[in-house]
Amino acid sequence: MTAKLRLNTRVYCSILLLAFALLACIDVHPVAAASSANVAEASNRVADVRGHRHLRVHTSPTTDEDDDSSEERVLPGAETLKQLATSAMFKLTPNNQKATDKLFERLKVGTAKTKIFESGAYQQWSSSVMKAYKKKRELGQAAKFSSLKAHYGDATLAKLLVEAQQSSSTKVIATKFQDIQLQNWLNSGKTADEVFSLLKLDAVEGSLLKSPMLGTWISYVNKRASENPYELLLSKLRKSYDEAGLAKMLIAAKETTSTAPVARRVEGRQLQNWLSGGKTADDVFKVLRLDIEKGDDLLKNPALTTWFSYVRMQNHDPDKLLILKLKTRYSDETLAKMFIAARTNSNTKISVGRLEEALLASWIRGDKTADDMFNVLKLNKDGTLFESPTLGTWVSYVTKLDKENPDEVMLLVMKKHYGDAKLEKMFDQAKKSATTKDFASRLKEELWRSQGKTTDDVFSILKLDKDGDKLFTSPMFSTWVSYVNRLNKLNKKNPDEFAVISDLERRFDYADLGRMLGDAKHLALSWNSVDMFTNLQKLQFKQWMTEKGMDPKRLEKFLLQNPNDERNPRILLSFIDYYRASGGLPFY
Repeated sequence: MTAKLRLNTRVYCSILLLAFALLACIDVHPVAAASSANVAEASNRVADVRGHRHLRVHTSPTTDEDDDSSEERVLPGAETLKQLATSAMFKLTPNNQKATDKLFERLKVGTAKTKIFESGAYQQWSSSVMKAYKKKRELGQAAKFSSLKAHYGDATLAKLLVEAQQSSSTKVIATKFQDIQLQNWLNSGKTADEVFSLLKLDAVEGSLLKSPMLGTWISYVNKRASENPYELLLSKLRKSYDEAGLAKMLIAAKETTSTAPVARRVEGRQLQNWLSGGKTADDVFKVLRLDIEKGDDLLKNPALTTWFSYVRMQNHDPDKLLILKLKTRYSDETLAKMFIAARTNSNTKISVGRLEEALLASWIRGDKTADDMFNVLKLNKDGTLFESPTLGTWVSYVTKLDKENPDEVMLLVMKKHYGDAKLEKMFDQAKKSATTKDFASRLKEELWRSQGKTTDDVFSILKLDKDGDKLFTSPMFSTWVSYVNRLNKLNKKNPDEFAVISDLERRFDYADLGRMLGDAKHLALSWNSVDMFTNLQKLQFKQWMTEKGMDPKRLEKFLLQNPNDERNPRILLSFIDYYRASGGLPFY
């Protein structure tokens, strides 16, 4: 029995020796569970006087938030001994932050020069710490933070965390550590100025908005909840810039993606201070040095958007105010040309369309007639009407003056300067250009109307009476249709929805007209022609139903009067589709 007891004792001692040997050999040194204090209180256990090294670290693709497993390789059969040793160590070192620190040093976590959160040493250390604090994970994060702070110090650690936040793979853990750091500073009573200095932001005055540490400081000031970080930042920037220089710097910073968000907020505070200080729109115009800009350069100056923002804060219309300023320096013709050029310039900073609207409104307020502005814009020069860049501006103005029929007003002004014969030649020439074709065609139709031309007159002028059943292949046919519609639109007493169809039915039997329209639609070579003939066919079908009481059965009888026409099936099927879509009554 004594021998048996000795054997058991030896086995027990061997197990203990192997357990401690295993702990000495493996790289995982578990740490103790922390107290129930909150995360910030736990991390505050590290003295601020600990030394640190400055180390530049980049982000990593690892997260350690839920590390519950270890990747250590152990000898087969040793798992039981490892668990026993780990359990024993917990009992030997309860509530000991030093264990976390020692393991940090032992695994040489701090030797990584880049990507600290991605290094194998960090992952191994983090896994061990989080296992030790498995039931109190927040305290585990605090323990890790304390070790990191002890090694790197507040400033360098803050920099490492900002860098790690730039990667999606390390953003979560870096943000958690940053939250702990901010809370530590808050608990220790650090002021916004103290943290500003700690982060060395006072040493980067010329490029403060570019500093990656600025976001950390803003987060801290927001956490204090007693001051506006952008107001504080504005006051600090004022120490390095005069009013105009600061405005210029903020405007430039808004052009860069990385600095734009902060620059916009700081500028907002600056504008608010100007408003509270009673600055007028003219004052700010001069502060922004816009009064010295000339011509197109003014519209390309990014400071103009800042001035627009300020004027809106005063509840005024910036477009209207700018027009008033510009009209004291430039003629209406020059302004119109300036806006036309700015419209196609990608560097223009504001909506030129709104400025043009404001310019036209100023002419209306000044009771300028269409003829007045025709002369002001120098459209009365021989041979230059359709080549002038300001023609579009004048057309827009006349359209505002007379919404009913601006073409009539424009033609009257043009006739005064050029006469009918010359205008007709100018219109024909302008129709050869894709940019002026539609406008010139409209004006020529208006010229015919002013001359009392009937639809029959224009039909002959366009030589459509020579085309017979090839009428619809003529390029002039669409011009005649447009003219018929123009006359009908302006006929307020007896408008006829079916004016084009009625006019054509005077020339063709309605069944033949139907066949011709169907054929033209089928053979059309352009989308514009397809649309025109489709609309005309629908218009004829509508007329058949509403004025002739036509249904598919009756149409079939009429078509059978010419049974050998191969176009009959197409027109009949098209009408059946339209009839049904229009809710026609059953016809069989």
